[in-house]
Amino acid sequence: MKIVKLTSKEFEDFAKKNKYVTFHQKESWGKLKENNGWQYEMVGFKDKKKVIAATLLLSKSMPFKLKMYYAPRGFLIDFNDYKLLDEFVKEIKAYIKEQGGTFLKIDPYVPHLERDVNGDIVPGGEDNSKLVEHLKKLGFIHYGYNVTMDKELQPRWMFTLDLKDKTEDELFNNITKPTRKNIKKTLKLGLVMEEIGIEGLEEYKRITEHTGNRRGFIDRPLSYYQEMFKALGDKISIILCYLDIDKSISIMEDEINTIKGFSDITEKRKEEIKSLENKIEELKELGEKHGKKIALAGSMFIACEKELLNLYGGGFDEFMKYDAMYGVQWHAIKTAKEKGFELYNFYGIEGNFKKENNPMYGVYEFKKGFNGKVVELIGEFDLPINKSKYKFYKFAFASYKKFKNTINRIKNK
Repeated sequence: MKIVKLTSKEFEDFAKKNKYVTFHQKESWGKLKENNGWQYEMVGFKDKKKVIAATLLLSKSMPFKLKMYYAPRGFLIDFNDYKLLDEFVKEIKAYIKEQGGTFLKIDPYVPHLERDVNGDIVPGGEDNSKLVEHLKKLGFIHYGYNVTMDKELQPRWMFTLDLKDKTEDELFNNITKPTRKNIKKTLKLGLVMEEIGIEGLEEYKRITEHTGNRRGFIDRPLSYYQEMFKALGDKISIILCYLDIDKSISIMEDEINTIKGFSDITEKRKEEIKSLENKIEELKELGEKHGKKIALAGSMFIACEKELLNLYGGGFDEFMKYDAMYGVQWHAIKTAKEKGFELYNFYGIEGNFKKENNPMYGVYEFKKGFNGKVVELIGEFDLPINKSKYKFYKFAFASYKKFKNTINRIKNK
């Protein structure tokens, strides 16, 4: 069998039925990356007219006549069929060699060890360790079982919530008590959740840029988000959480009137009234400073078949006390359930589940509150095509990374 180029229909029809498909293995993702310096193609194996294995292939030319190939979250194949996998790897290696490729990178959407909400291994659960060893026998170089988020192109660790066969009430009642309390707080405040389109991206960009500066990562330019909307169409959405000053004040005034309606105004009730009056004054001051409708937080979501994935999100430090992101996530989960998605993916976490000396624990702790489970993928691999050029690439990349880190340290002094 030989690698052949697939039509859009052939690839998409096969991809949507594959258990390992993600938005990374869609032609729309290839089109997006094409706008950012990559080339893309869809290739696979066909048995007569039937596609039996496929992948989206991205490629990029680099200095010194090096050329990288990348199958993002690929392949789309039965990884348990070693005979098919072996032949596919052999032929795709030959195909890339003909195109002058230096190496192929893959990071399959395949779990490593099945884990629970605490990140503990599930006894007797899914275990794909043998697949990792088999890929290594085929010539792939494994990047290892990293626990941090800075070693690979895509997150190896994720947190997901199963929506299948669960009602909205069941999902809410399964959430931990502190998280339910924070969600109820957003509802009590009357925070407004709005889905925005490409015309509202500047508001979202302000949030992601602020979050990037706070967490120490470089945010994408506005043009990239605009290109995402154009490439992904109705598969992409953004939910922003707003504080509607007038609405929140009205809710609090109604609450004050309810308390005043009691026949006995106890000291405790007097304190409640005073607290609400103080909050109203605070809201009025915020309104004068920021306007009547204030964006607090937001997140971007991508839909792919039965999964809704939370790709990027963030919020403003100044408004953290409103717990807006709890409202965003709960709104997204409800929306996913209403639209028939079976899985909600909170996406990236790290594989360190100890709180002590762990700056990323808060990200996991937040997502854990929704009571899903930790997902560990098998990781990232390189398949050298031209071994001498690949060796040079690794040396040059390591040197560049070291230089870049040195410059960043100097800038931060």
